[in-house]
Amino acid sequence: MARASHPQAMTPHRPGSTRTAPPQVPDTFWSQPRMRTYLLFDATGIPYLVLGLIVLRVAVALGRGPEAWQELMRDFSNPLYLVFHAIALISVIFVGVRFFRLFPKAQPARLGPIKPPPRPVIHAGLYAAWIAVTLALLVVLGGLWP
Repeated sequence: MARASHPQAMTPHRPGSTRTAPPQVPDTFWSQPRMRTYLLFDATGIPYLVLGLIVLRVAVALGRGPEAWQELMRDFSNPLYLVFHAIALISVIFVGVRFFRLFPKAQPARLGPIKPPPRPVIHAGLYAAWIAVTLALLVVLGGLWP
């Protein structure tokens, strides 16, 4: 059976020669462009959370029948919903562009015997795929597909 360790077992035998300063945020922390970009990227999680709750509301309305669906569509025509969806679209575009900018840097230097294409080619491919998927969704969800 093990016995309890001594509470001071891991303390140094003598105090260190210098004291460490308590952690402090630099005065220019909030004005750094890089930090503002990080904070803006983090803030995009808020519209995603609200969008998830809206998706749950849509699912509930679908389960309740046509009257609930028509009421939901009337609610979605409210200008506040339109503004929110515009903010959500901007958030998605911001995160997508940021991802596309970071994706080529994360690629390995070699894929077996071949080298990956240059970064501009990868960027162009990613944006072309994004536009193609967006157009396909617009066609299907817009009712243009038979």
